[in-house]
Amino acid sequence: TMTPKGKYPISVCLGTACYVRGAEKVLDEFQRQLEIKVGETTPDGLFSLDCLRCVGACGLAPVVTIAGKVYGRLTPEKVRDILSEYYLLEQV
Repeated sequence: TMTPKGKYPISVCLGTACYVRGAEKVLDEFQRQLEIKVGETTPDGLFSLDCLRCVGACGLAPVVTIAGKVYGRLTPEKVRDILSEYYLLEQV
């Protein structure tokens, strides 16, 4: 795509194991919190959102990677706290 990636690219795995364990709800929550859709970047340039087919960490499903860091067993309830970590990094 021609859209520049965010400083912290977020990739939500939608492979079978992740999908079955609720990855779509996690993806929906990232879209809701960031107010962007898949393939878009936040206006502040911090986050971009994409989907993957499989990251090979099926035992940790559902899995999300943010700037190369893997987050496993995610639930929609954890999304806000994870994003807060990155917003805090930006305030330093």
